[in-house]
Amino acid sequence: MSGLAVQIGILAGLQSEARCLSGLVPPHRIALSGARLDGARRAARRLVEGGATHLLSFGLAGGLDPALAPGTLLLPAQLLTPAGGAVPVDPDWHAAALALLRAHRPIQAPVAGSDIAIGTVAAKAALFATSGGVAVDMESHVLAAAAPALPLLIVRVVADSAADALPPAALVGIKPDGATDLAAVLASVLRRPAQIPALMRLGRAATKATETLRAAARLGAASGFGLV
Repeated sequence: MSGLAVQIGILAGLQSEARCLSGLVPPHRIALSGARLDGARRAARRLVEGGATHLLSFGLAGGLDPALAPGTLLLPAQLLTPAGGAVPVDPDWHAAALALLRAHRPIQAPVAGSDIAIGTVAAKAALFATSGGVAVDMESHVLAAAAPALPLLIVRVVADSAADALPPAALVGIKPDGATDLAAVLASVLRRPAQIPALMRLGRAATKATETLRAAARLGAASGFGLV
C-alpha cells in the first residue's frame, strides 16, 4: 500500500502515553479514552470517522502474568475480548513491527481487554486464569470493535505487575481528557495516607514503562511501526 494512502489512527488512554508520540505523529491522529469505556468508544469512533485506514492501540497495560515485570514491551498477536472472543491483529503489520522492535524483545502472547479497571491482585489473578491474557488494557478491544475490517496493531508496555494492586488514588486520578487529576489524587492520599508507599511504587513502575513506550515510539512512529 502506498504510504500516501495510509492513515494510522492511534488510541491511547492517557496524555502521558500520547506525549510519547509528541513530534512523531500528527496530533489529530491520536485520540484519548481517559481510561473510561465511554471515552474509548467516542475516541475510537472519532478515529474511524476521521479516515483512519489502520488502527493502533498504544500505551500502558496492567500485568496479569506474574512473570512480566514493569517495562516489558507487549506486541500481542491476538486480543482477547471481555466477551470471551479472540481477535487477531493484522499479521503483516505485526510481523513488520516485530522486526522493527526486536531489540526490546517484545512479548507476543495475547492481551485481554476489559471494560473496567482491574486494580486488585485477586482480580488480576482471576482474569489471568480465565482469559489467558498476559496483560490487560481498556482500549484495544474497543478500538477493534469500532472497525473490525481495518488492520489492527497493539503496542503496549506493562506498567503495574501482577503483584501490584492499584492504590485508590491511581483509580481516581485520571480526568476524562486523560490528564492527571492532581486534586483527586491529593484528596485520596489525605483520606488514606497509608497508600503512599504503593503509589510511589506505581509511579516508579510507570516511569520505567513510559521510558520503554517512548523508545518504541521513536523506533516505530516514523515508519508506522513498519507499515510504511
